[in-house]
Amino acid sequence: MDEANHLYKDGIISKEQLDSITLHEQNKPLSVFWELRTILYLGVLLFTSGVGILIYQNIDTIGHQAILGLIFLSCAGCFYFAYKNRLPYSNEEIKFESPFFDYIILLGCILLGIFVGYLQFQYSIFGTHYGLATLFPTAVFFFCAYYFDHKGILSLGITGLATWAGLAITPLQLLEKNDFSSLNIIFISILLGLAIASMAYYSELKNIKKHFTFSYNNFAINILAVATLAALFEFPLQLLSFLFLVATCFYYIKYAISKQSFLFLLLSVIYAYIGFTYMFFKYIFIVSSELGVVVASFYMMASCAGIVLFFVFYKRILGLKK
Repeated sequence: MDEANHLYKDGIISKEQLDSITLHEQNKPLSVFWELRTILYLGVLLFTSGVGILIYQNIDTIGHQAILGLIFLSCAGCFYFAYKNRLPYSNEEIKFESPFFDYIILLGCILLGIFVGYLQFQYSIFGTHYGLATLFPTAVFFFCAYYFDHKGILSLGITGLATWAGLAITPLQLLEKNDFSSLNIIFISILLGLAIASMAYYSELKNIKKHFTFSYNNFAINILAVATLAALFEFPLQLLSFLFLVATCFYYIKYAISKQSFLFLLLSVIYAYIGFTYMFFKYIFIVSSELGVVVASFYMMASCAGIVLFFVFYKRILGLKK
């Protein structure tokens, strides 16, 4: 409306046109799309949380078989609804007519994870092979993500894949002791991040669900950067870890520019800054502690200036119009 008022004051539009624009703005429909999506996602979360609380509080009176049967029937009902209302598979993005479709299939997948986890915890159907208890629902999640074109379920699948990789590679005694500084965990995290990044690249290259690449890359950059920073902080071969971090950030800066994505640009700059700052302070104080204090003060001031310049010129970096 401010633009319309300015146009009227400048004599570009008439009073009748201004009144028409004002009436249109006052009577146009208000979109509540994102509000409804948020409420529906919260509904799925609250329902699954309520199932867990119900089981915990009434486990002695209801019985394990009854609870498992209820979860299984609910899960089967969700998958049946999704199957009956599905659309033919396509490598392109699919828009479903039913507004509840996404949430029902998401609920079904979450209930499947609860069912398999409960079954393993109570009856140990996979024995001590805990990775298998994670691998089975993970495979189902990936299938459903592609078959029903669902980014939320894809995130569940990637999370399940990371869990399976950690359980399969890491010795059980390390997990029991909550020792997450193991080099095994860092190594498998880097491999997992590279695998997820490769899946994103392959999807983009072959035009297979290209809209999934954001989710893949979002997981990949965080896994790779955090794992590399952990290796940089805790283990030798710091120069190699730093160079790998630089290569990762450089790759995703190029990706951010090509996609004009502020998120990936910001993440890349933050992770690169953390790694560079650590290496800078580590070696400057080795040279001289007095020199280190002086240089550190200038470095912090330069960093603050760099942050300001980054937010001033990030649109130019991404090639966005002002």
